[in-house]
Amino acid sequence: MLSSAKSYVDVQSPIVNQNGYLGGSKIMAAGAHDLIGAEYLTNACADGATWEDWCYAVDQKFCDPLDPVIVAPAGGYKVFGKPELVEGSPFVVYDGVDCELNDLADSGRMAVDRLSFSEVRQVDYSMIALLDTMVSLDLGNTTVAPALELMEDNASALYGGYGVISMPRSLLVQAAANRLVFPSPDGGHQTATGTKVLATAQADPVGNRSIYLTGQVTLIQGQVQSHSVPSTSYRGEVDCAPMRALAERMYVPLIECMVVKATVLP
Repeated sequence: MLSSAKSYVDVQSPIVNQNGYLGGSKIMAAGAHDLIGAEYLTNACADGATWEDWCYAVDQKFCDPLDPVIVAPAGGYKVFGKPELVEGSPFVVYDGVDCELNDLADSGRMAVDRLSFSEVRQVDYSMIALLDTMVSLDLGNTTVAPALELMEDNASALYGGYGVISMPRSLLVQAAANRLVFPSPDGGHQTATGTKVLATAQADPVGNRSIYLTGQVTLIQGQVQSHSVPSTSYRGEVDCAPMRALAERMYVPLIECMVVKATVLP
């Protein structure tokens, strides 16, 4: 290969990958105070119940309060639940650049551009780390097909909406090849029952791969913040060089009702 001076050319950037939680969650623009943490009430986790007796039995009030013989109604007493509180705390994703060939303005624009490409992966890594702290049911080690079957059953038992399944892209390829997931009308993927399936980035491609089932996932999204710092020297003792630029964005994740996990070994 010949070595010589090069001419700088402008090449159009690739399309930003929209897989994972950033592409498949409900995105809400942050309000004035949302990024300090947020919460809301949902009824989508409701258990519900059935009754078999015309007797109106509430709080152990029996059918005939004057009857000294206490007889519980068929099917048991009616039970009452409460809305579930969904709450989330913030995390921040960022990217930065240091380059002596750029001025501050160019470095700031480059940092924002870098974040647009790395943000999808960093949101996935943050979400997976969060889900690991919230697991309500661990299905243990299994393979893709049994994991999806069990997650569909758990979604039907624990959640009133359409669940959300996330898995590394490699497992989604495997699931699609075995006709376990299918393209969805919105351009993503879903199971045969309509459960949304997200293809997430895998931080360790050779390690264990995990599949997660949750209820609806909402990401409250802040604005991109960009900060640039010039190369400086303090009294000749402390040098901060080269110039650096940082772009960051804050998110607050809100996850409904359940986190079910299964692990697929290498």
